[in-house]
Amino acid sequence: MWFWVWTLLIVGSLVGAFFLARHLWRSAMGLMDELGRASRRIGESADRLQELSDRAREAAASQHAGPSLFDDVTIHYQRVSAQRAARGLRKDTRRARHVVTWQKWKHFND
Repeated sequence: MWFWVWTLLIVGSLVGAFFLARHLWRSAMGLMDELGRASRRIGESADRLQELSDRAREAAASQHAGPSLFDDVTIHYQRVSAQRAARGLRKDTRRARHVVTWQKWKHFND
C-alpha cells in the first residue's frame, strides 16, 4: 500500500510541476513580448526626440535673440512702440468684452 501512496505523491508532484512550469513559461514569453514592444516604443521615442531636438536647434539658430546693446536705438523705440500699440489694442478689446459682460449682468439683475 505504501507503494501506491508514494507513487501517487510523485505523480501528483510531477503534474503540479508541469502546470507550474507551463505557467512560468507562458509568463516568461509574455514578458519577452512586452519587452520587445517596449524596446520598439523606446526606439521610436528616441527617433522622435532626436527629430524634435534637431528642429529646436535649427529654430534657435535662425531665431533672433532679441534686442542687444549694439542695435540701433531707433529700432528699440520702434519695437517698444509696436508692443505698446499691440498691448493697447488688446486692452481695448478686453475692455469691450467686459462692457458687454457687465451689461448682461446688469440686465440679468434688473
